Amino acid sequence: MKQILWALSIIVLFAACKGKNIPDVKGIPVTLSLQEFDNDFFSIDTSRVGAELDRLATKYPDFLPVYIVSVLGINPQEPMMPEAVKAFINSYKGVHHLGNEVFAKNKNSLFENLKLAIQLFKHYEPNFVIDSPFVITKFVGPMDAFEPFSIGDYGDVRTKNGVGLAMQFHLGADAVVYEESAAHGLFYDYQSKRFLPEIMPVKSVKNLIEDTYPYTFGNRPLIEEIVEKGKRIYLTQQLLPYVNDSLILGFTGKQLDDSYKNEAYIWNYFIKSDLLYNNEGTIKQLYVKDGPKTAELSEDAPGYIGLFIGMQIIKAYVKEKPDVSFSQLMQTPAADILSVSKYKP
Repeated sequence: MKQILWALSIIVLFAACKGKNIPDVKGIPVTLSLQEFDNDFFSIDTSRVGAELDRLATKYPDFLPVYIVSVLGINPQEPMMPEAVKAFINSYKGVHHLGNEVFAKNKNSLFENLKLAIQLFKHYEPNFVIDSPFVITKFVGPMDAFEPFSIGDYGDVRTKNGVGLAMQFHLGADAVVYEESAAHGLFYDYQSKRFLPEIMPVKSVKNLIEDTYPYTFGNRPLIEEIVEKGKRIYLTQQLLPYVNDSLILGFTGKQLDDSYKNEAYIWNYFIKSDLLYNNEGTIKQLYVKDGPKTAELSEDAPGYIGLFIGMQIIKAYVKEKPDVSFSQLMQTPAADILSVSKYKP
């Protein structure tokens, strides 16, 4: 049985990497370190929260203040701060326990993918500074502690010396706690189906990309939004060659297959509907914001369909400019990319 499973894993890896030219980056040194902040935090004596947090502050001087204020949303100066911390710990003990189980099963895969991603980042972007050690910090936050980024909504964060993993969003799509949270309106079913342990390296890499090439939210036409987001999807794919594109895009496997099959129809719809240079926010968000579907195209079309088209435009551009560097790609205006790509599915 183990031999069969091993053989299947090789097939899956081959399928994920088919057609990708992965450079040899073994010589680029990367040291990964794990900080299990969640274990330390959930083991504090809640009868003396103030003193316990002071103790934790010596071990996590940078992360703890950000966690209390930005993740938990607690003002440390408020008299009720200790009670708020105690209430959170009592409410999320089960989530923390499940998070530990999930992380233990997926740690090796996370470390392998993330180490390779950092090595590839340094290979493609020599100016990228590798944190040494690169620290992976586990933590648990509230179920509503996520925010929108350029290519997704997530609760994982870029820390001063690595990345922070919000384990409450990686428990597996079938975790009962997600049903309870959805019932309280914290998020939707289509979102919780992406709360997978396999997504940990994806969110980590997207955070590194966001940090290295900050996305400027502004008043730009739809095609520019599509191309800018496509750049970031493309970079994520290059840094995670062993991760399926469906996970990177947030699509199901079927949604991705259907998007490929209907790529020409999607593009023609944008053109015939005069959408490419539309600048209305309410119109643009139908195609470049998260959602359960893109009803304007089809009841079966996934939300965020603009990410897929952007990805395809960038692939076409890179085919014409195979030696383009990460920095050059990110600095190239959308209009130039569209023109050079000769994109026409």
